[in-house]
This record gives sequence, C-alpha cells and structure tokens, in this order.
Amino acid sequence: MRNFFSNIWFIARNDVLFSLKDRSTLLWLVLMPPVFFFFIGNMTAGGFAAMMTTSEIVLEAPAEDAATSRFAELLAESGFVLADAGNDAPRLTISGPISTANEPVVATFYANEPTPTTDFEVLRLHRAALALRAELAVASALGMDATGLGDLALVQRLLTVEVQAAGRLGRVPSGFEQTIPGILVMFTMLVLLTSGGVLLLMEREQGMLRRLASAPLSRGEIVAGKWIGRMLLALAQIGFAMFVGTMVFGMDWGANLPMILVVLLGWAAFCASLGILVGSLGRNQAEAGGLGMLLTMIMAALGGAWWPIEVTPNWMQTLQTAIPAGWTMDAIHRLVSFGDAPITVIPHLASLALASAALAWVAARAFKFD
Repeated sequence: MRNFFSNIWFIARNDVLFSLKDRSTLLWLVLMPPVFFFFIGNMTAGGFAAMMTTSEIVLEAPAEDAATSRFAELLAESGFVLADAGNDAPRLTISGPISTANEPVVATFYANEPTPTTDFEVLRLHRAALALRAELAVASALGMDATGLGDLALVQRLLTVEVQAAGRLGRVPSGFEQTIPGILVMFTMLVLLTSGGVLLLMEREQGMLRRLASAPLSRGEIVAGKWIGRMLLALAQIGFAMFVGTMVFGMDWGANLPMILVVLLGWAAFCASLGILVGSLGRNQAEAGGLGMLLTMIMAALGGAWWPIEVTPNWMQTLQTAIPAGWTMDAIHRLVSFGDAPITVIPHLASLALASAALAWVAARAFKFD
C-alpha cells in the first residue's frame, strides 16, 4: 500500500513540475488572471447601471409646459442626458401615451447599434414615462394641474413601499466582486483543459506514456497520478488567483471562506477529471487545445463567470443550474454576496462531487498509452 501511494505521488509531482516548465502554462497560470482582474474589474466597477448613464435623449414636445419639464427631470434622474435634436446619429424612438396640450411627447435616444444594454434603455424610458403618468393621475385626483407636480413630494403618503436589495452586498455583484470569482473559475478550467489536456496528449505522442506503462506501475496508479497532478495544478491556479485578488484588488471573501475553499476544491476536481478526458480523447495537440478552449468559453459564458447571471435572459439563468461552472459560481455568490449559511451550498457540492466522480470514471476508461 505504501508503494501504491508513493508511485502515485511520484507521477503527480513530476507532472506538476513538467507543467510548470511550459511557458504557455505559466502565462495562463500567473500573468493572465491579474490582467483580466484589472481590466474587467475596473470596467464593471460601477455596476451595469453605471455603464448606461450617458445615453443621449431628445424630447420632442408640442409645447414647453410643466408636464414636459417634469418628464425631462424624470429622464435625467434615470441617467439620460438631454441632447440637441439636430444630432444625426441613428435613433431609437419610444413614443408613449404621455401628452401635453393633447399631443404626444416623443422621447428619442440615440443608439449606434442595438446592444445588450438596449433593453435596459427602453426599460428606463418606460419607467420615467410611467412615473409621469402616475404623478399626473395623482395631481388630477387631488384637483391639481400639471404646474403642481413639484408639490406632490410634499403630500403625505398614505402608503409607502420600501425596496431593499437582498444579500450582504446589498446589490448585484459587479466589478471585482464578480470578476475575481468568475475569472478564477474560468482560468482554472482553461489551464486544466488546454495545458493539462495538451501535455497529456504530448506525452502520448512522444511515447512517454508507453515507457511509463512498461514500468512496474499499475494502470490505476498511472491514471491516479495524472489526475492528482492536474488537481495540484488547479489548486496552484486557485491559490495564486485568490492571493492576488485579495492582496492586490482587495477582494472580500466574507465569513464563509472555509466553505468557499471546499467549493473550489470540488471545482478543481471536476476540471482535473475533464482535463484527463480531453487529453485522452484528443487526436492531436491542436484538437485537444481547441476542444478545451471551446468547453471553457461555453461553460464560462453560460455559467455566469463573465457577467452576473442576474442580468442575463431567463433561459440563461435556467441553463446555469445545469452547468458545473454555474453550480460553482452560484455557490460562491451565495457565500460571498448574500452571506448565506454554508449548508445552503451542500447541493452544489454534491453535484460537483457526482460530476467529478462520473467524469473521472469515464476518463479512466478512455485513458490510453498510445
């Protein structure tokens, strides 16, 4: 039994040392995560709402009256900037039932091309329009005209609604709170599926696995050693990314750090199993590297590693629950952003453990020496 574990450790240790000698592995392991932390974290540091506060808008009204002025104020409060109607940029026009002098007020904002933020722009436009409709209705019920809209704030409210964001952060994670866990999850998978898979295929092409098979080692020892080697590589990636994220970018992991580490351990195990499988199924280095990159990009995008899953369409939010990267990101956000109790991520851990075990079994069956 002692020789069994010694043989596994010998293979794993040499695999890690061999991986760390590869310059491309060091590039993705050490250099690229901090670069992504810096640029993407700063780009989204103000949140998605802050990225949509400079939209130019033009009001086309039949007359400059109190309702039109109030509509302009509501639009400004929603983040729009009033612009000159002579602007020739492409326009997206929203015409609502708001009217002054019995004629409609048309609000037009400029959009070069429809983007993922366009729906948010439309939502903010309609919110301002509905707010004006509500104020006009209240003013009418109180026997006030449009000139008294500014006095409505002084009227005592019989019913108030208080809206408060849930979670420890009190808002949708953005900036480094979203970027650091997301990039960590993505790069752990990227390194294991590209470098880990390609290096295994390289060993097979160069006959190193055949020589290893002729040594006094069992197939189980060799596969286990390769798996643990990739597991150690994943832990090195996670440890380095967490250290940089905490010390350089001030990431606050909250009070549930031990459970976060357990979740990331489960993610590392899944990536190690998938890395062995990709390296075993690939017919050449380019194919293994391309397959690893493709799987990483798909899982990162659909799993919520690139952006808060809350801002995506409903179908993406549903799909996240079926993706291992989604389980990992959801568990981390529950622990970090919402401050949930560690017990709430037990289903995530169980799913990761089952997926890792199933993939490890398939990878062991698919493992070949030539």
